[in-house]
Amino acid sequence: RHTRRDRQPLPSLSPTGAHHPMLRTVRHLLFPDLSSYGAEPGMGLLDPDPAEHARELLAAAKPHHRRAVELALCDLYGRRAEAIVRLPRGVERALAHRLLHDPRDLPLLLNFIQCGLWLAFSLTLQLTLLPRDGGLSARAVGLFVVHVVVTWAILGQRFILGMHFAAHRTLISPRVPGAALLNALPQLVLANFWGMPAGMYYLHHVVMHHASNNLFSWDLSGTNSYRRDSPLALLHYIANFALHTFLYLPYYAVVKRRFGLAGFALGSTGAYFAAFHALHAYHPAAFWISLGFSSVLGPVALMAGNFGQHQFINPADPADNYGLTVNLVKAPFNMLTFNDGYHIVHHLNSVCHWSEMPLQFIKNLDKYEKHDALVFHSLDYNEMSALIYTRQLRKLASYCVQLRAEPRTTDQLVALFEERLQPLPQAGAPLDLPKKSIFGLQQLLWLGLYAGGMPSAIFPALMVPVFAALSLVEA
Repeated sequence: RHTRRDRQPLPSLSPTGAHHPMLRTVRHLLFPDLSSYGAEPGMGLLDPDPAEHARELLAAAKPHHRRAVELALCDLYGRRAEAIVRLPRGVERALAHRLLHDPRDLPLLLNFIQCGLWLAFSLTLQLTLLPRDGGLSARAVGLFVVHVVVTWAILGQRFILGMHFAAHRTLISPRVPGAALLNALPQLVLANFWGMPAGMYYLHHVVMHHASNNLFSWDLSGTNSYRRDSPLALLHYIANFALHTFLYLPYYAVVKRRFGLAGFALGSTGAYFAAFHALHAYHPAAFWISLGFSSVLGPVALMAGNFGQHQFINPADPADNYGLTVNLVKAPFNMLTFNDGYHIVHHLNSVCHWSEMPLQFIKNLDKYEKHDALVFHSLDYNEMSALIYTRQLRKLASYCVQLRAEPRTTDQLVALFEERLQPLPQAGAPLDLPKKSIFGLQQLLWLGLYAGGMPSAIFPALMVPVFAALSLVEA
């Protein structure tokens, strides 16, 4: 293993500039530092000396791939920022090698620990400082603002993408007593505080989204049928998901003969609604601060992100993993999200370890070039989407990492972008009568729940007429 003094930054990385240390620390909670390589052996990441390994990879790269390699190296050996809370090195080493299935997942475990500690602290404050029968007050507003800032602005991406990778790969070693329960805790308990109902994520993401590969209508979160440069299409997409998930996912599981998952989804959904009703009855303020607001924001944030991940689709082969999404390299958000920018890599191999994704990209650049994959640098999905919605495709072209020996011109890139933003409804399955019936039944259920006194059903109930209107516009 290399030592810390062996590491040297490469010239391809940009300087940080002069900032007060405290301000720089706060800033890096949201915008991680990419100024130097910082992979730590204690965090369980790749073994080779970063500087030496980088030189080897650059030396092996084709000339027209060198820029892509330089950029991906920033993500391969960047300073991981997922874990804000760190433990003594001896404790971390023990956790990595005695508790985890893969020691490299120590940042993922620390991320879940910090999220759990924060939620316990915030919920305790709400239950002790706010009266059960109290209405809107300055104290309630203050606790709400602090909770939302920490839960969503600071921990949101960290938790959601941590849970995402933990859904694909086992986190706690099977040899640990109670491993199955410990592995389920992020999806069963913590996910509710980010607007993801207990027990639904695995069925939605791993079983449905990856198996149906972004093709609507089997994949409810498929983007192929939409005009993906339209904000109205995004709203329709979000409304479709927010309204129809609870009944569609068990239906999908039954059709695919995953009966155990279907039963589990129905049972966890019932427990989810019962818990929501009980907490609201016990302490309305704590409910709305901790769960109610997130139950609205969560589906919006998740689907806006998924729409961005699958905004560009190659019409020549919409099911080709190289063409149904993009890679975002040397993007600061990769340091917060376990390299979530490498979405092509993830769809090619959903169990590829998050720390290896940049390396897999580098090693397979010839295939990316052959399949004409889209790669951008320095942007996250929201920034990329904003440029698309505002018709700034020429500016977006300036962030494109070209992999061809003969690069496209800006005009050619813009034409390529426009081609890959067009709706492709023929690529998926038609929305047949059984699916339409499930959608209609779910809408009636939301209206019935709200009429029956469930306050958290107000958002999906209001979305029913909005979805109908958007469906007419999109048609």
